[in-house]
Amino acid sequence: MAQETLLDYLKSELPKIDFDGDIELDWQKKDHTFTVDLTFYAENKSQQAILDIEGINSELPIISFGDAILLYDVERFDPKEVEKDYLVTLPFDGKSGWEHSEGAAFINYLQVVLDNGQSDLLDFLNDDDAEFFELGWSASDFEKIQKAQSTQKSMRLVYPKF
Repeated sequence: MAQETLLDYLKSELPKIDFDGDIELDWQKKDHTFTVDLTFYAENKSQQAILDIEGINSELPIISFGDAILLYDVERFDPKEVEKDYLVTLPFDGKSGWEHSEGAAFINYLQVVLDNGQSDLLDFLNDDDAEFFELGWSASDFEKIQKAQSTQKSMRLVYPKF
């Protein structure tokens, strides 16, 4: 039986996340990275003017907010130049990928981040005094979930061959 790859795991588990927005997975074979793109949608009932990160003012009835997570091969990619462009950059161990428990922790914590983000976005839209909205990722909270998930040895989610 073939070992499950990190790509297969993400393709099967990301759609199971309870989220009203969009989650897209992109595999950059050349760089040995994966990007998880997250898009939130929310109703701007009062159609208040919202200034986006690019300085564009919008009063649309439905607004969208996007962010991304980068998963990278520590042996082949250095995220230092691009990490500011992502919510978080998370390493995996070359061809051996992640422990299955690491993948489970990622999916579990991503659900928490998306739940909190959706709630925070709605609060932002309903608070006339709110100045900005940004998605939050807590390294310490993620680490706690990882430790809880890794109580026993688990199978590897290997990097896919192509």
